[in-house]
Amino acid sequence: MTTKITLEDKGQDLLWLRVNEDGLVEEAGPFQNEMWKGSYLPVWFARVGQLCPIHSFPHIIRGFLKYKIVSIEKEQ
Repeated sequence: MTTKITLEDKGQDLLWLRVNEDGLVEEAGPFQNEMWKGSYLPVWFARVGQLCPIHSFPHIIRGFLKYKIVSIEKEQ
């Protein structure tokens, strides 16, 4: 089962992330998939209306994206 995190649209290339149950980003889009794939996103900590938490070693360590989460949807 995966979770789709949708971000607010401020003209950036990253609008959503598909995360597995362990918190690893399996897919990101519509662009920059290779950049964000394999990052860690603690789904249990993510909340709609808050900045998106993410860990992408070595660039982002326990940080947040500049964009708020619009929706969190469970997928099959």
